Amino acid sequence: MAIMDNAAVAGWMAQLKSALARRDRAEINRIVAALLDGKARLGEQWRSLSQLMQVSGELTLAHRAIDAFVAGAGNRPQAHYAKVVLLTQSGRLREAHDLLAKLPADVPDRAGHAYVLGNTAMTLGRVDEARDHLLTALEHRPGWGPAWLSLATTVNLAKDAIGDRMLAEGAAAERQGAADLARYCYALGKLHADRGDPAATAAAFARGAALLRSETPYSRAGNSRNAQSAMTGWSPALLGRMREGRVRETGRPIFVTGLPRSGTTLVEHILASHSAVQDGGELNIIQHIAVAAGGVSGHDLERYIAGGGSPDRLAELYLHLLAERHPGTGRVVDKTIDVSRCMGLIAAALPDAPLIWMRRDPLDNAWSCFRTFFIHGVAWSYSLTDIAHHFRLEDAMMAHWKAQLGDRLLIVPYAELVEEPALWTARLLAHCGLADEAAAYTPHLTERTVTTASALQVRRPINRDGLGVAEPYRAFMQPFIDAYANGD
Repeated sequence: MAIMDNAAVAGWMAQLKSALARRDRAEINRIVAALLDGKARLGEQWRSLSQLMQVSGELTLAHRAIDAFVAGAGNRPQAHYAKVVLLTQSGRLREAHDLLAKLPADVPDRAGHAYVLGNTAMTLGRVDEARDHLLTALEHRPGWGPAWLSLATTVNLAKDAIGDRMLAEGAAAERQGAADLARYCYALGKLHADRGDPAATAAAFARGAALLRSETPYSRAGNSRNAQSAMTGWSPALLGRMREGRVRETGRPIFVTGLPRSGTTLVEHILASHSAVQDGGELNIIQHIAVAAGGVSGHDLERYIAGGGSPDRLAELYLHLLAERHPGTGRVVDKTIDVSRCMGLIAAALPDAPLIWMRRDPLDNAWSCFRTFFIHGVAWSYSLTDIAHHFRLEDAMMAHWKAQLGDRLLIVPYAELVEEPALWTARLLAHCGLADEAAAYTPHLTERTVTTASALQVRRPINRDGLGVAEPYRAFMQPFIDAYANGD
């Protein structure tokens, strides 16, 4: 095909601007594909178009666009690094790791190069390699919070000499910006926890949380409105009507929800150990369905249908985006944070998809959330009383959806899962329509990429270590205990 001339490119770009204003996904995709097919000379704009496609979940076009950017940039190393970033965002971490390893060690800079290699190695289960890369990053940037936070998760710091090095680099850490310093504080909290000093542990996590809270305040009113909207307008009768006349099979995804740190990654890993389950993770697809439907309430869905939409169209979009992330036909676990806020849309648009809700002891869950640095920012986790507020909202949603969905929603108590893993693994498999299979009972032996804060934990046999973790911090957690009990 001949290279598209400048006049044709200008015409297509004008059409793209109009399609973006209308939020016309199909038209946007058609135009970007046409520009790619025409080998349009867009230079730096290809990177912007790649980012646009990635954000909208259209990964095939995103990767074609980044390849066009790399080619137009003469295969410069910095352009290849842009592809590394896209590969990580797309969940293709092995490819990202391998590509970055081939680039010069100063791309994007020496500390950043080693840091990304360390993080990708860790998610791939290569702990010793991850540690070496992260220590290299700290040689180039002493006290760097992100590197220390990642490094702290690779090892028990009770007797490891790198804990002393972390303390020695405290002065350098203090010279960082608030976001990086907060990460150092979370790493410091892990060090003190491993060394058995509850007071110092709590103080370090509290300082990290305060730094993050100053930059990302939590809106109780906004969260409450969102939760209420997610429960409004739904009824068994409406969900029943949504099943009528369906033509598309919708059982490929398996949804696992619950509070962060409640055991969702463990359940994902159990299910993903089954031969019929292709993979899983925080896919961040369902929000596109909410945008298409105009909201998350039952009323929003009814307005969408009255305007010419249909549940099948929503299912088609979800399944298309799922295939963009995970090509093939195997089942996929979707444990996106806040799936609970889209539970009605999921139940209506994807009536064959199994639904699982994890439930952990509130105090243990609250402490685990408070001590965790969430990559994408979970603003309610920076304050014990805000955690209590969010937990109560999620409790109300769990009760609501159990009443609405009955046996379609399986509630799994974390304590019972780790106390009787064989019993609950069998229940999980049966609930998801999966045949009994030995690999699901030994998930720690499954080699796969895990990108959440539980990445290393799920590589160990199922154990009781997550029970009673808040007990040494009960006095510190009293504000949560009071607010959770009283509804403050």
